[in-house]
Amino acid sequence: MKRLFAIALAVGLGAVGPAAMAQTSQFKGLAAVSRELSNRIAPRETPLELGRFLPAEDLDGLLGSWAGFGGEHNFRNGVPNSLNMVIWHATLSRFAAAMGESCAKPRLAFHPRFQATLKKMCAWPAADAKSDAALQEFWLALMGYGAPEAEYAAWRDFFRAAYAGKPAAETVAAMTLAITMNPHFLMHQ
Repeated sequence: MKRLFAIALAVGLGAVGPAAMAQTSQFKGLAAVSRELSNRIAPRETPLELGRFLPAEDLDGLLGSWAGFGGEHNFRNGVPNSLNMVIWHATLSRFAAAMGESCAKPRLAFHPRFQATLKKMCAWPAADAKSDAALQEFWLALMGYGAPEAEYAAWRDFFRAAYAGKPAAETVAAMTLAITMNPHFLMHQ
């Protein structure tokens, strides 16, 4: 009986052990996300600063930031929790709204290649805007190559169906928010 108990205990601990020791992913941080987006869509002379979309001042430290004292530096507030998710959502919703509004009047500075991509998307719900080429171009311009193809396919299919007849500004804003809130975009992999 003791032997059976010992085997059951070992199997139970073995099943829990690796999962309990798994590391959780952390946010990249506002500065890193801002830099990535800026490199992808903004001109070099006018970098994109996501900090201007924060709902209040001095919240950037709650979205994952480097802090240090002397020679020691560590990343703080990078683990997802309810507070920083609300701040991320509010910040990225404001950014996404500015992207959508840029269909009518540019609210942000874009480099020419992304400006052309956005112009295609601002023709929504036209067939050209719903084409796989246009959608993939927009997706890759914001997301980059860090997400699996299945993520793109789910995003594309959702917007083709749920936003089929919606106005361009609303669709572009929703598409942008969906991309930027995606864990493959927002978190270290």
